[in-house]
Amino acid sequence: MNINSINQYIDRVLRILLTLFMAAMIIAVVWQVFTRFVLNDPANFTDELSRYLLIWIGVLGGAYTFSIKRHLALELLSSRYGEKGSQVLSIITNTIVVALSSVAFIYGGYLLVETTVANGQISPGIAIAGKHLLIGYVYLVVPIAGVLISYFGTLDILKAIYQLMSRNAHRA
Repeated sequence: MNINSINQYIDRVLRILLTLFMAAMIIAVVWQVFTRFVLNDPANFTDELSRYLLIWIGVLGGAYTFSIKRHLALELLSSRYGEKGSQVLSIITNTIVVALSSVAFIYGGYLLVETTVANGQISPGIAIAGKHLLIGYVYLVVPIAGVLISYFGTLDILKAIYQLMSRNAHRA
């Protein structure tokens, strides 16, 4: 199993998860509207569920967007410096992305999850099998997305280094 097939697998899993989360959020919102305006008895859990799903969709969607190279990018500098300059610029920007993702998403997200789980912070509206959902599990998406962003950023760095080295090897 090579790295491309692993990346395709990760992308497919993310795409399926995001699709399921979006469908669940739409169903929750439609159910909320139905119970509020038709039954005059709004469901309690749907508001929180849709909010938590939106958090997961937004953060995990950002990691997915980064993995398929569809994120917002300013290509002002890369077009000025040619192919070699673009590779160097890719290494620099991806190094910054990996560093920020590692510190803010992985480390900061881990601390956030650990703190909220240790404090026992619960979701008042969502209970599974009689136990309220711990908010730390909602925040778990942050370190997961950080790992994914760091992984794909590191791959981009290695790919740019390989392309620079192979270009230099061809010239020699």
